[in-house]
Amino acid sequence: MGCTQSTQQHEEDLSVTERVMGGRRGIDKSERIHSKSEKEKIAAKRSKALAQAAGAGNNDKTPPKLNDAGHLVAEEVVKRVMGSVQSKETILGDVKSGNGEDLIRVRYAALTQRGYYPDDPHKENQDDYYICGSKFGAGEGDAFFAVFDGHGDKGHDCARFAKKRLPSILAAKIKKQRAALNAKKIKTMTENKQEKPKNAFHPSSWPYLDEKQYKDVCRQAHIQCNNEMHDEKKVKDFISGTTAISVGFHAGRMTVSNVGDSRAVLGYRVGGVGLEGTPAEEEKKEISSEGDSELVDATGVKYEPGSIIAIPLSDDQTPYRRDERTRLEKAGARIRTIDQLEGRKPIDENVDDFNLGVDIDEEGDMPRVYCQDHDYPGTAFSRSLGDSIAEDIGVNGEPEILTKRVTKGDEILVIASDGVFEFLTNQRMIDICAACDDPLHACTKLLEASYEQWLNYELRTDDITCIVLFLQSGKADDVAEVSRIMKKAPKSPKMKTTSFPSTGDLSN
Repeated sequence: MGCTQSTQQHEEDLSVTERVMGGRRGIDKSERIHSKSEKEKIAAKRSKALAQAAGAGNNDKTPPKLNDAGHLVAEEVVKRVMGSVQSKETILGDVKSGNGEDLIRVRYAALTQRGYYPDDPHKENQDDYYICGSKFGAGEGDAFFAVFDGHGDKGHDCARFAKKRLPSILAAKIKKQRAALNAKKIKTMTENKQEKPKNAFHPSSWPYLDEKQYKDVCRQAHIQCNNEMHDEKKVKDFISGTTAISVGFHAGRMTVSNVGDSRAVLGYRVGGVGLEGTPAEEEKKEISSEGDSELVDATGVKYEPGSIIAIPLSDDQTPYRRDERTRLEKAGARIRTIDQLEGRKPIDENVDDFNLGVDIDEEGDMPRVYCQDHDYPGTAFSRSLGDSIAEDIGVNGEPEILTKRVTKGDEILVIASDGVFEFLTNQRMIDICAACDDPLHACTKLLEASYEQWLNYELRTDDITCIVLFLQSGKADDVAEVSRIMKKAPKSPKMKTTSFPSTGDLSN
């Protein structure tokens, strides 16, 4: 499949592609607002299109109510939000050990808000999420959380397929491998004439997977899910697909698997003092002696004990990354912005890396992935599940995987689609969550802050989805591990944000 397929089916698919793209130069192309007059012109055009759509064939769907600024009124926004009605709680970690330090108390919640597109006001929410708060893959202290962000005309189908199949495939692989390890253990005990423990064949007695084994099954599950999506006739993933960001908890570790440009961010408390609050001044000296004083920011300044810092656990897979551009170009892709593709800007192969999560792309003309001889697919990401047309040019479902042992400094975990962090930095997201008293409150505040910024920057609002976890662990922090993870994070903040006034009451 992909750009180089030379079959009758491929030619038919290309014809469909040209029709579906409809003159677009990229999937989910953003429309940045560069001036007040431009905003007014586009808003008028959109209002006219909306009125025409409402009067011609859309009588079965009532147009949403808008305020004078052309934004959804508050009641319409509320209608678009779905998810948790209250925060839930679970106990994860090594529940077999009997050691309280091996347990992780987790509170979690999730919310998703359907976006608003003036040209398509009834467009489906293409985001989805999955939560299994306990006993994932037959593991007593295991859990799995994931967010999927679909794109393209059939992105909602791709996201729902991934939600259904990825956790199922992964759980089956974990269970199968743990059962095999248990069978091997029992065989050894039998050969050595050792007495078998009670419930020796029960899943609660099975050995845990080590870090490498768990990463291997995560990788296999993503690749299998991607292949199944290609083969599923009911899912048209030729020029549609989905991101997949997930966190699996197993044996006291959290393993983050990432395909695409959704994101997982950790809120880490320097000194690991717990969610109850910032330490008192008399406690700070004791905390600073625990070793976290070795953690420094991008400028080399030590973090203040008790402060909570954002640590990205995933790296957005986009052509902004130099390593991803190189990989894609070796596979035969062209990397261009839309302005470059249309001749408004010169082609510059030496694009500087852009630190997503630290930088905000205010201009919105991001580099995209194209076939050599065609102006599609124009993906703004370099990996995804689906998008079969782009596989031959390097856009694949291979996940990047990171593992961290959960320790007392790990307090907040945010798993989100780019609807949340498109205009919010990692640190801003964590700060919002840290000011909340429970995960559902944090999810609500993230949706509100994200939505407000979408209104500031654009005429549309993307689908917005987040899962927020509050963690409590008694296990001592591993400063070396934290430092290692932080070294992979963006180093030089070069913010391109613009200050906007608050939108205030969204119903006005």
